[in-house]
Amino acid sequence: MKINDPAEIKLIKKTLQNYTKAFQKWDISKLVAAFHPEAKTIWFVPERGGYISSMCYGWVRSFIQNKKEKLVIGYTTFDENIDQSGTAAYVRFRFLIEDGEYSRDTTDYLTLLKFGDDWNIVNKSGFTMDKTVEEIVKIKEEKTKTNRNIPNELELITLKLKTYAEAFNEWDIEKIRNVFHPEVRVNSVDVETNKFKCQTRSIGVWKEVFENRQKDNVKFKTQIEFIDQLGTSTVVRMRW
Repeated sequence: MKINDPAEIKLIKKTLQNYTKAFQKWDISKLVAAFHPEAKTIWFVPERGGYISSMCYGWVRSFIQNKKEKLVIGYTTFDENIDQSGTAAYVRFRFLIEDGEYSRDTTDYLTLLKFGDDWNIVNKSGFTMDKTVEEIVKIKEEKTKTNRNIPNELELITLKLKTYAEAFNEWDIEKIRNVFHPEVRVNSVDVETNKFKCQTRSIGVWKEVFENRQKDNVKFKTQIEFIDQLGTSTVVRMRW
């Protein structure tokens, strides 16, 4: 299994270019090229009621309206980090959005899977900070970085990950409840059919997984390889 293979990184960047062009030109065809049809966007926005989950293709209506109105919004993008392992990858992707009504500094945490020869985004989450147009211009000029990986947040995240590992070593379903949101999805590609496998992991499914692993007397060792945190969003690579 190759990690951060230059050939795969090049293909991932092609997907990111389609993502950028989709918003710069309100081009639905580029959106279709970048995202899997079942891709979801998941955010935690306190001022909008907290947890938000929806299908990414919910954007289509706004794309059509924005193109019709010839809406012009300045988008500057940076793929700040790409981490690829086999047929899975994560990208930290930053949008600087210059919009007189709603300028913002947005960081997307994107999960991608490889289908055949192409990479598609299957999950999008992240964190947004409201800014003025002047602040966005200054960020671009000074190349200001976001304030990521806050020590006390990393400590809390690490505790959650340790609880996750303990759940499998102790077969403790309550620790799974403590770690995972009820709507968590497990995403992968079926290597035989090249189709998207997306399973919502209810507690009932977790119990079934535990029972099967216990029967097989499976033992687990875990390693937290990295944590990337910004605001209310985080990506972790955890090796089992």
